[in-house]
Order: sequence, then C-alpha cells, then structure tokens
Amino acid sequence: MTEKLDRPPYDELPFLEGTSLRTAWGQYGETDELGAVNLLTAERVRAAAHSVGTGERFSLGLPLHLPDPPIYGREPFQHKVYATMPNITDDRLDSFFPQGSSQWDALAHFAHPTKGFYNGFTMADVLDRGKVGIHNPAVKGIVGRGLLADVARYLDGRGTPLAPDQRVEINAQTVLDTLAAQGVELQPGDILCVRTGWMAYYKALDQQGREQLAESIRALSFASPGLAPANDYARLIWNNGVVALAVDNTGVEPQEPPMITQPTPTYDFDNLLHVQVMTMLGVHLGELFDFEALADACAADGRYEFLLTSAPLWVQGGVGSPPNAIAIR
Repeated sequence: MTEKLDRPPYDELPFLEGTSLRTAWGQYGETDELGAVNLLTAERVRAAAHSVGTGERFSLGLPLHLPDPPIYGREPFQHKVYATMPNITDDRLDSFFPQGSSQWDALAHFAHPTKGFYNGFTMADVLDRGKVGIHNPAVKGIVGRGLLADVARYLDGRGTPLAPDQRVEINAQTVLDTLAAQGVELQPGDILCVRTGWMAYYKALDQQGREQLAESIRALSFASPGLAPANDYARLIWNNGVVALAVDNTGVEPQEPPMITQPTPTYDFDNLLHVQVMTMLGVHLGELFDFEALADACAADGRYEFLLTSAPLWVQGGVGSPPNAIAIR
C-alpha cells in the first residue's frame, strides 16, 4: 500500500504568479535549499535498507574520463600523478568539470528565465552567495530506496524498441507501465531511475562515433529519447513523493528539448522537465547514469528495487557533482 503524504496533490499546488506552472515553493519552508531530499527521513532510509537481498553492488557512474570527447563544450580534465617524497605519491586534477560525466544537477543549475531558481532564489543568490548548491544534499548524502524503470527492456519486449539515436518522448504512463510490469510501485522517498538504453548505445560506439556525437551535441543537432511531457512527470513525481530522478541519457529531456521557434528559436522553458520538476518542485535530476549492469541483474531475478547511496562532492555552492552512486541489491 502506498504511503499517504501530508501535503496537497499536484493539481492543488498553487500556480507561480504570472505563469501556468504549479510550484512547491515554500512547501518545505520559505528559505529551504534542499527540496525533495527533505523526504529522506531516517525512517524511510531505514525502510530502504530492507531492499537489500543478495548484497550485490553496482556503481551507477561512468569513469570520470567519459564521455570522451567531453560533451556540451566542456574540456577534458588533466590528471597528474607525482611523487612528493621517494616513497609517497599524490595527484591532482585540472580543468575538472563536475558535470562532465555522470552527474547530479544541483538546484542551482537551472532557473526559470523570469522567476529564478527553486524557491525563488536569484542568479545573484547562486553566483554570489552559493545558494541552492550541491553542498545541501552532500551534507547527509542522497540515500533511499531506488527503483529502476527499465523502459528500454520493457518496450523491446513489447516489440516497440526505442531507437537511441532518434527523438522519442517517453511519457510518464510508459514509466508507470514499466514499473507495473516489473511488479513494483513508487513510494514516498524513492529515487526513480529510468533506463532509456542510450548509455548502452554510447558505450558501443567506436572513438570516431563518439567524436561525431560530441560534435553534434555541441551543435545541438543530435537526437535521443528522453522523458516528456514535463507536466505529466511533475504530477507523477510530486504525487508519489519521488526525491530524485536519474536517467541514462545526456539531459533527462528528449533531445532536442521542446523549443519555441517564434520570434526566435529558444527553449520552451515552461515545458521543460528541468523547470517543472527541478525548479518548481525541488527535485534533483541525474544525467548520464550507467544502469547497464544493474539492469541485467534486475532482469535476471526480477528484483527492481535496491538501496541507493549517493555522496555528491561537498563543493560549497557547486551547481553539480559526480553522483558517486552505488546500488545495493
């Protein structure tokens, strides 16, 4: 039985003034910077530990040097190992982009163009005062029950496989249908993981293919499956008490994301999942997660729940971090 949440359902949330966007601003406190991670109470974390069966562990992040070449115009980091004394070594990273590989987006990463970041924080709050940064979830970590919705495997089994190099909108009902077929349902405090199959596609590319893909991503001219429309996901996530959403593609949304062409081409911000879920509801988004080994293990024994532990880097005011995430089954 699904736990009841002591808060209004999504369709009773207020609209943000001057918009058609429902918002949870103030639901966790007027100055809150943590968002939905507030739902990770000690009781829910303790209950999540019962998801562990075999004790198998799966890292959900890519090696830090992947993608290679880097995407979205980032630079490759430089790693140097050196001796500090004849028998002691140290190392350093230069040009390190915390969102260059598998990542959590902090609530400081994406704002509505006129209304600001989660809970109304401004660009000055983020740039000058380090508000809504990744240090907030880093204090205690993101730890709870993880659920894998293996949409790619589910649709393949139905004879309608996803094409990883085409723009396909995976709607919220498809995720719910996938979870139902796997015999699991969402509970408050869950971390929802969605496998589109894009990561398997990327890992199978040769170096030339990866270089071509990086160039197309830089030019914003590539296509991939993703989660849309945003409003349906906002409703699903809020009503079920999901605390974080992690996906195995480059940006959670389908690529290219929803656009407005008039008067000039730009993102359709009001219909972006980044805005409706992260900015409006305070839900952290994960990108470029690697669920491949985990998905195989889940399919082998039919268990799609696990304890998920994630320790974002404690960078004060940081706008993203490698997830350092482990799924323990």
